[in-house]
Amino acid sequence: MTEPRRGRGRPPQVPPVPREPIGRDRATASAGPRRPARSRQGPDRPAFPEDAEIELPVRVRKEIDRLVNDRARARDVKLSLSLGVAASEEDDHATARRYLAWAKHLAPRATVVREALGIVLYRAGDLKGALSELQNYRRLSGSDDQNHLLADCLRAEGRDPARAVEVGMALASDPRADVERRVEAAIVVAAIHLDLSASARARATLLPFLEGPDAAAVPEDSVVRLLWMVADVAEADGRGQDAVAALERLLSIDSDFPDAEERLGRLRRESGR
Repeated sequence: MTEPRRGRGRPPQVPPVPREPIGRDRATASAGPRRPARSRQGPDRPAFPEDAEIELPVRVRKEIDRLVNDRARARDVKLSLSLGVAASEEDDHATARRYLAWAKHLAPRATVVREALGIVLYRAGDLKGALSELQNYRRLSGSDDQNHLLADCLRAEGRDPARAVEVGMALASDPRADVERRVEAAIVVAAIHLDLSASARARATLLPFLEGPDAAAVPEDSVVRLLWMVADVAEADGRGQDAVAALERLLSIDSDFPDAEERLGRLRRESGR
C-alpha cells in the first residue's frame, strides 16, 4: 500500500473488504467453546470482544467448516476473519493483521482468509507480505480477481516486469471480470510500461476503457483514474497538450479531484494553452 493504496489518483484503489461482507463473534475462556490449542510456532490467540457476533455469508461459513473439522477451531477462524475485516475497514491494520494471522494459522487453505489477509497487508504497505498471500490466494482459488493488487506488488517489489504485466493483463483483458478491477489492473500495467519508457504500450493498455467497447461500462470514478494515468503517460512522452486534454476531461467529471487543477495549470503554462 508504498503510500497506502487508498485514496484518489493513486493506482490501484483497493477494495476495502473481501467480495462479501464479514461479521464478528466472541468466544471466551470461561464460557462458550473451548479454546483450540496453539502451535508453539504459531501466533498468539487474540482476544475477542464480548459483543461480537458472527455475520458470515453462507458460502464463507461452508468453506471454513469444510476445511476445519474441529468446531472450536472453525469458530475461531470465523471470529478472527470477521474482526480482522472490521478492523481493516477502520484502517486499524495492526489489529486486522493480528486477527487474520490467527485465522490463517488455523485455516491456511481457506481462500477467503488468504484473500482478506493479502488485502490488509497491501493496505498496510507490507507489499512483500501481501505478494505472498495474494499469490497463495490465486493458487488456492484459481481466481484472477485480485490480480490488480498482485501485479502492483510484483511491480513494487522489483520483480520481472514481464511477469507483472502478464498477471495484470490476465485480469484487465478478461471480459467476464468486474470492470472496476479490470481498470485497476490496466492502470498498473500502464504504470509498468511507463517505468520501462514504453509509453505507446501504456497508452494502448488504457484507451480501450476510455474509447473502446468497454468504455460504456466503466463508472465515472474509474474514468477519472484512467484519465489521470493517461495524463501521466502523455506528460512522460512530451505530449503536453494531450495531458492537458486528459485533465480537462477529468475535471469535467470530478472538479475536486486531488491536485488536478494545480497540475492542469502547470501543464497549460508549459504547453502555451
